[in-house]
Amino acid sequence: MDNPLYFAKIHQHIYELEKQKVTLFNNKGPLNWEFITIMSELNMAYMEAKDTINEVLTAQQIYQGTVALNGKDDSLSYEAFLALGSSFVDDERLGEAQAVVTELLEKNVPLSDTNVDEEREFNYLTYIDTLCLQADIFNKKEDFFKEEPIRITVKEAYEEIFGTTNSQTIMARAALASCFEKQKRYREALDQYIIIRSYLDIEKDLATDAERIGLIAHIAKCFRKTGNLDDAKVAYQWALNEAVTFFGEESSIVAKMKKLSDSQ
Repeated sequence: MDNPLYFAKIHQHIYELEKQKVTLFNNKGPLNWEFITIMSELNMAYMEAKDTINEVLTAQQIYQGTVALNGKDDSLSYEAFLALGSSFVDDERLGEAQAVVTELLEKNVPLSDTNVDEEREFNYLTYIDTLCLQADIFNKKEDFFKEEPIRITVKEAYEEIFGTTNSQTIMARAALASCFEKQKRYREALDQYIIIRSYLDIEKDLATDAERIGLIAHIAKCFRKTGNLDDAKVAYQWALNEAVTFFGEESSIVAKMKKLSDSQ
């Protein structure tokens, strides 16, 4: 963790949530929404702490509890299944993540496709979110050629559903930019990163300080790779100054920014 205080805060939060989980389990058991809500918070805390083993375990329990309460083919169960798939990706269990994608796509194929039962209910958001999970799997496999068209589809779908400044749309745009960058298509990546920066300048709550600093570092790299060395130097220096302000001189993120800045 770049910030020891933040790291300690996360683990304190995990400790408090685990105590609440035990109390709820003893008093009400696991099959109630209050327990599942606590488990969802715990899952997110494990993810932040990069404790992927416990992240997967809680995601499995959330999915099993949601299915028990609502049935397997309910929208909330689909969401829990997708979250489990994402936890599998975090834990490098890509085969199990792919199985989640395959099952959900079989249930949520667009009705315009051939050989699809028109009487079956189609959940468009589940379909798009499943495509996003598929792109995450390709990303982990470093198959960026297959990842790219899915990222474009997801971004355009989220823009249509939520608008351009919604957090999910911005995250989808960032994923597309990262895909371009990993393919060394720095100009296309830069175009996307600059759009994201403009949104974050307006909506301050859409990203953390660390995420803003990371975004500027990516912009600086793309400037450098496209030959715009002066702008790259300015961007790296801004990222360094922000890292010092928010995380302190001794943090690893400052060391990383110094190394990047000195290399210019």
